[in-house]
Amino acid sequence: MTFGSKPSRRPRTAPPAPPIATLGAAVALTVGAHLVACGPGSTDGPDDGAQKEVAKTAIAISGVPFDCVNEITQPLTPIHTAITYFGLYTPLVEEKADYQEGRPSFGPRLAERWEASEDGMSLTFHLRTDAVWSDGRPLTAEDVRFTWQAQTNPDVGWAYLDLKKRIRDVEVVDPHTVRFHYTEVYPLQLYDAAQGVIMPAHVWGERPFDQWREGCDWFNERAVSSGPFLLESLQIGQRATFTRNPKYFEEGLPKLDRLVVEIMPERSNQTASLRAGDSHFIEFVDYSDAAQLEADPAITLDSYIPRIYYFVAWNNQRAPFDSPEVRNALTLGIDRQTIIDTLFYGYGRVSHSPLASDVWAYNDQLQPLPYDPGKAKKILAEQGFADSDGDGILERNGEPFRFELLTNSENSLRKQIMVMIQSHLKRIGVDVVTRTMDFRSLVDPISSQDFDAVIAGLSIGTDLDLSYNFHTKGIGAEGLNWPAFSDPETDRLIEAVNTEEDYPTRKQLYDEIQKRIQDLQPVTFLYEGRRLYAVRAPLTNVKPTIISPFANVREWRIAEKK
Repeated sequence: MTFGSKPSRRPRTAPPAPPIATLGAAVALTVGAHLVACGPGSTDGPDDGAQKEVAKTAIAISGVPFDCVNEITQPLTPIHTAITYFGLYTPLVEEKADYQEGRPSFGPRLAERWEASEDGMSLTFHLRTDAVWSDGRPLTAEDVRFTWQAQTNPDVGWAYLDLKKRIRDVEVVDPHTVRFHYTEVYPLQLYDAAQGVIMPAHVWGERPFDQWREGCDWFNERAVSSGPFLLESLQIGQRATFTRNPKYFEEGLPKLDRLVVEIMPERSNQTASLRAGDSHFIEFVDYSDAAQLEADPAITLDSYIPRIYYFVAWNNQRAPFDSPEVRNALTLGIDRQTIIDTLFYGYGRVSHSPLASDVWAYNDQLQPLPYDPGKAKKILAEQGFADSDGDGILERNGEPFRFELLTNSENSLRKQIMVMIQSHLKRIGVDVVTRTMDFRSLVDPISSQDFDAVIAGLSIGTDLDLSYNFHTKGIGAEGLNWPAFSDPETDRLIEAVNTEEDYPTRKQLYDEIQKRIQDLQPVTFLYEGRRLYAVRAPLTNVKPTIISPFANVREWRIAEKK
């Protein structure tokens, strides 16, 4: 359940993590004439017009549904980020996948160029004059201002509102010039202006902001597009179909006529579909399936390190998880290396940080807590736990140490991890009751902190802003601080690093933040796993990045038959 994956800073999630936030990636679309049967290898036969159209159809598979075309009323799962940012709509500028070495950079997209004022208090963007909506209306500075108004309206309640808090106004200078005014000069001014796709003022402006959260159908029925694709149909939980946008401004793009995203929660079904030639792309391949896919000459398997951390979130507001000592004991009682050795087939490593190991701010001086059940038992005894009745389960004040561990039912890997954690903690006298829920059902208890513990995954934006995930202000439905972790010193460090310009100083602050989180163990970091993806011929030119597996979807193409 990778939630909040945004295109960059959060959640979010997961960008762009997208926001994840974010609980898992997914899409749901449906074709008027279902084309799944026309997979690779089905291009033999008469070279008629219908055959040519099928030959330019790519079928991708994901595991969690894409529900709504309006990004600011929905959690940004990786697939939601992929479809909104890279398929249907256009951001002001496009973030590049180069954040590992420092601050992310940006290239032109809707804005051809931009410049800062002499005092640094404003940024002026010059928009393309050839960008239009799919209904033929020009995309203008009014749309940019409208988007900012929607993002900052309290009735809309955008989860990433914090990104816009230092933008005091968005001024329409002329139809193709827009100026962002800031309350202060700070390092991430361009980054914050860039977050969020530009929305159609002439269509979505008809709906009052206080009605935006009344449902997605209204927006889905009015999904005018500025991106490379149009929404043809959406069947939530089953499939989504996108067709080429003939009014898209980049000449010769997209290369596909149609993109179909099939929703298959079961990973075994995803693999079977790809191997049978019924689909072309799996955005997340199970490690256990890697060998058989790699052995197929028609399939290319590749990997990258995602900006996602995977963890057990302990509810820090609920006893006994409100004790850092107890949380440390639980981490010491989980044999994470055995989990890696058993389930990851060489593609994972035990983690200790929310930051990916290939990022400049990663604290490589820290080491994950070891598996030490003896020390775990000692800590729990010091915290008042003892097996008074000899049943193998610790008690305190007459209450057994028993808790419920949740995860999402669509994720087979996490279900296996959950069972292993249950076994490991039983050895130290902790009784774990496991329960799975489907993705949608799990959102509410997690965001409201109505749980004991949950196995999950979240993204950290490329700006490396940890405030949504580990700052006190991230607690609640609009944040990603699922464990409800609140520590004044961590808050202070996060606030300091978010305003610091000097990179050596920022590195020191990030090191301190990661050390503080490790000491307090609000979550147990489980693993850093390489993200495996698979592409089947004749689909080609697929180039996932840390921003999104679909980052260059407008350049995907079906190779010509030789």
